[in-house]
Amino acid sequence: MRISPLFNRLVHCLGLSVAALALVLTGCGSGGSSSSNGVPYQVGDPLSDSTLAVVVSSQYGSDTLTARQYQRRSKMQMQRLSPNQRNSDTLQSIHRDLVRRFAGGHMLRGKAQAEDVAVDSAQVNRRLQQIKQRYQNQAQLKKQLAQNNMTMDSLRSYIAEQLQTQALQQQMADNAEEPTSSEVESYSQENRRIRAQHILLRAGQNAPQSKVDSARQAATALIDSAQAGADFGALARRHSEGPSASEGGDLGFFTKDQMVDSFSKAAFALADSGDIASEPVRTRYGFHVIRLTNAGEPMDTSKARQQMMQERRKQAVDTEVEKLMQDATVRVHPDVVQAGLYEE
Repeated sequence: MRISPLFNRLVHCLGLSVAALALVLTGCGSGGSSSSNGVPYQVGDPLSDSTLAVVVSSQYGSDTLTARQYQRRSKMQMQRLSPNQRNSDTLQSIHRDLVRRFAGGHMLRGKAQAEDVAVDSAQVNRRLQQIKQRYQNQAQLKKQLAQNNMTMDSLRSYIAEQLQTQALQQQMADNAEEPTSSEVESYSQENRRIRAQHILLRAGQNAPQSKVDSARQAATALIDSAQAGADFGALARRHSEGPSASEGGDLGFFTKDQMVDSFSKAAFALADSGDIASEPVRTRYGFHVIRLTNAGEPMDTSKARQQMMQERRKQAVDTEVEKLMQDATVRVHPDVVQAGLYEE
């Protein structure tokens, strides 16, 4: 089945596109793989038709993603990255993720149809009406549909198919286990918000070694000064090359996931307000001198429980989709899809 770009445009605002369905709950993590390339699906022979990007087949039939559609999706993903993130490894990861999600969407739709998951016709009508309201009149909508060899009936069928798939995802999510009280308590502690100051001495990933050594030595000297009693805010205003320098290096409150891993690990390892990390912390931006200003408080337990359930529901779907994809065969055009699925 080829997926029309028109349908994706029509229903994108409603969260109903094929891509969106696979993205809503299926991050497709690191589950079991039936392939030597670290992917959960079987890798078939390369495609020779350069107008095609991906073909996924299974007991549910097949789905095709054209090269044009695929390139549009990969371009959108790349545009979300900063310039220093646009490297070959990241590009390959984006390509592999797009293929994985397309395969997951195929298997979800197939399973939903095979199991005849119930769909509320009233909900289908509501979604269809929302789409109609985006056009001046029904004739305009029909004209655009006709340009893509589609009809109002096929649009209705498409909406019903997507709602059916969403219902299946909901069923999968409902299998998630409720966390225990002790699990919630641990989670609330691990996800507390803290406040810190920092001094940044820039030395990017591609900086010459002389620059790296100089920044590390300067950061070490600043740690010695701060531990000896020098005013950290004054040091930050004088020496920091980061955007928070004028604020004395104050970063405000943040959680672990709001900072790069090495920074978070060092900051959250500090126990008491006023503690300073004993070594400079290296990130892709340079070297950081970190001082804890507020050890923070645990996350509210009701919020922690709610957030845990959201994560567990997503993981429940991820796990089921990973299992489903083991029965799928994916073929890609290697010149279009740079996912490294074929051995060189």
